[in-house]
Amino acid sequence: MAWRRSALATLLLALAGLLAACGSYEEVRIRQLMHEKGFGTRANGDATRENYVGGLDQIQFLLPPEAALQVGTERLAELTVIQPVGIDGTIFVPYVGPIYVLGKTEAELAAMVRAQLRAVLTFDVAVQARIKPGNKYFYAIGEVGRKGPVPMLPDLTLMDAMFSAQWTNLANLGRVYVIRPDADNPLVIDVNFREILTTGDTTPNIQIRERDILYVPPTFLGLIARLLQRLLEPVALAVQTMFGLAQVRSAYDVFTGDATGPIFFRF
Repeated sequence: MAWRRSALATLLLALAGLLAACGSYEEVRIRQLMHEKGFGTRANGDATRENYVGGLDQIQFLLPPEAALQVGTERLAELTVIQPVGIDGTIFVPYVGPIYVLGKTEAELAAMVRAQLRAVLTFDVAVQARIKPGNKYFYAIGEVGRKGPVPMLPDLTLMDAMFSAQWTNLANLGRVYVIRPDADNPLVIDVNFREILTTGDTTPNIQIRERDILYVPPTFLGLIARLLQRLLEPVALAVQTMFGLAQVRSAYDVFTGDATGPIFFRF
């Protein structure tokens, strides 16, 4: 009996160790997906100060006129065609192949492509890079009419972002939050936007950066209104469904000649 108990205890300990190992293995896999700094994207930078290549951008290169006159460099004209960044973060450079460009500024991108071409050609090509604008966003949530990603504009401020997001009648303009997400040091700024509008004091009219979150909360009465809206939404859906079924039944009775009078809600 003692031997059986010892064997059973050993087996239970082994199973517990196996389960713990499985749990720790999953935790290790999850930790590998986490990040310690930044937003979590592969391309990092401050687009409001110096534009950089993001995943939704398009790239175009400008070439000097004499570059196309060289013998054996006909394919260099492909660089002047606008091309989107690939899903792996690369663009195609003739005579070189795919190169990784995420996070590069225009100057860095031009220097990298120039160095790559210098390695395969017999002369230097003074290329210039252009990042096509319009694919950088901030996010608007809460009591705004334009939820989700909102395109960035040059020199965007909080006032510009609020008018772009278009707040609703239930918005609490006295407590507007600008959230700057980061894995290490996230920043939450509470701004009295009503004071900016009524006094003209632009001290809290901060610059909005790419990927900032603009949260406009509801007022107290707006919170109650949204709560009632959530509670009554299933009832409204049920009533709408009932009216829809009644209209279908009425149309069927009229079509078949069975309609003799008001038949609403008759199933």
